[in-house]
Amino acid sequence: MKQRRSGPWAALNIARSTIVMSETTGLSGSYRVEVSGWGLNDAFFVEKTDLVWTGGGKKKLLLRHALPNGAIIFVRLVTPRVSCNSVPVAYRVENVQPMNCADQCEMSLLQLHPRSKESCTDDTASQVQEHSASNCEPKESAKQPEDEEILHEA
Repeated sequence: MKQRRSGPWAALNIARSTIVMSETTGLSGSYRVEVSGWGLNDAFFVEKTDLVWTGGGKKKLLLRHALPNGAIIFVRLVTPRVSCNSVPVAYRVENVQPMNCADQCEMSLLQLHPRSKESCTDDTASQVQEHSASNCEPKESAKQPEDEEILHEA
């Protein structure tokens, strides 16, 4: 039986040499992260900053890149021990504050989870109506090009 870690490193799950930030509640601290996504100017960015994880499980960070509310970003934990084996996690940006005097925006993060046929719920990366929970199956038009390709190969 594996022993559970406690303290700040409880934020990390170590499995198969990959480090992932988990949704552990009650954990607080500041973690060095790398954030990537598309800013308001539609330019891709990568920025290192500190993620503040409050006792209530809320996550906040400061970025030099301006982002709109609802933007999707990827956050990767950067630690001295394992800099190349951490996995980025998708988050939706909320409550974006105006730039402060240090040219940084404070924002809250809400973790997004992949959709599956078994559980199509809110808080998924795709919020588009055509991909909503009421329609988890692929559209017929999406299947047809594959069928045509198979017919042409034969």
